[in-house]
Amino acid sequence: MTGWEFVLVLAWLLLPPLLLATGFLFLLHKRNPGRTVRRTIGAVAVLFLVSMCFAVGMIILGPASLNRYLGMRDEPFMWAPFAFIATFLALPFAVWWVSRRHS
Repeated sequence: MTGWEFVLVLAWLLLPPLLLATGFLFLLHKRNPGRTVRRTIGAVAVLFLVSMCFAVGMIILGPASLNRYLGMRDEPFMWAPFAFIATFLALPFAVWWVSRRHS
């Protein structure tokens, strides 16, 4: 697998959990109308970057014995449990970003 193929497959695997988490961040935005859209978009960027770091870390540093439990699945479409875990771990950072006060 080339580097670009790895990036594309990783982006595809992270897409479903990132869409769910992005929807949650926009729900937080709707509940507090004082927040700007720029801050919510920044939180989505933080979510993407941190979850990408967690996902790559799980792939590189994860033990091989957990690969059959956390690896890629192809049924009914390509998905991976590690992508949901990485996004779940990154979500508190994004929520902090969207809810922090102006400085």
